[in-house]
Amino acid sequence: MLLLTEIEKVIPVPKEMEEAIRKKFTELHCLKTERLQQAGKIARNLFFIEKGLARIFYHNHTGKDVTYGFYTESDFVTVPESFYTQSASKYSMEMLEDGLVYSISYKDLKQLLSNFPQMQHLENKTLQSFLLKASERIVALQFQTASQRYNSLMKKQPSIIMRAPLGAIASYLGITQETLSRIRNRK
Repeated sequence: MLLLTEIEKVIPVPKEMEEAIRKKFTELHCLKTERLQQAGKIARNLFFIEKGLARIFYHNHTGKDVTYGFYTESDFVTVPESFYTQSASKYSMEMLEDGLVYSISYKDLKQLLSNFPQMQHLENKTLQSFLLKASERIVALQFQTASQRYNSLMKKQPSIIMRAPLGAIASYLGITQETLSRIRNRK
């Protein structure tokens, strides 16, 4: 179970904790385009991607679909501002490939954290990861050219270029598909 392997990279997992994790996380076999989170609804689950590719996205003021982020194998993913406040989300989350995902509810996660305080360290690392991704995205959109953003994506998440639809990549980079094609043709 990749989930346990990833957790063990951060904290030791005694047998009792392993059993609780196996009991609280639900295995989901997801299909491409399956929604894990719907805008307007509360994000009630934290997901771990064992296999597959997911994205978080929103619809802008013109109704255009804009990708906020991509998530691949070994990533924990949720809409943090909705999940941690248990308020309605402005974002949706969908699978871009068939995949295997583990899900834990907000309530079950809080129970795990209460029963195994050492898991706070894992939660802190996950929150730190969410914060750093958001900060990197803001910096990229404010201070980098389209080509620099594309090169950064190629460097940090090269599999996205091969796995995600061009429209999703272009919207993530803040450019049109035509501009993305021009940038790719220069490479």
